[in-house]
Amino acid sequence: METKIIKVTHATGTYIIEVPNGALNDMKTQLDKCLNDEQGAIVVKGEDGDQFVYPSDFLKNSFISIVDRE
Repeated sequence: METKIIKVTHATGTYIIEVPNGALNDMKTQLDKCLNDEQGAIVVKGEDGDQFVYPSDFLKNSFISIVDRE
């Protein structure tokens, strides 16, 4: 199974959301909910315990692509 990342390009820069193996459909669902005002944000926990919050307004004003991890 190929591993994927979500690349979010915003006016403030490009952000990479790591997609855990087997969680691509869940991440797609969360993205759809954020873009449809059903969910306020996507929260991703990093490997070292850090949390990254991507608010729905931020995602709506971004170009989002799902690509293969390089």
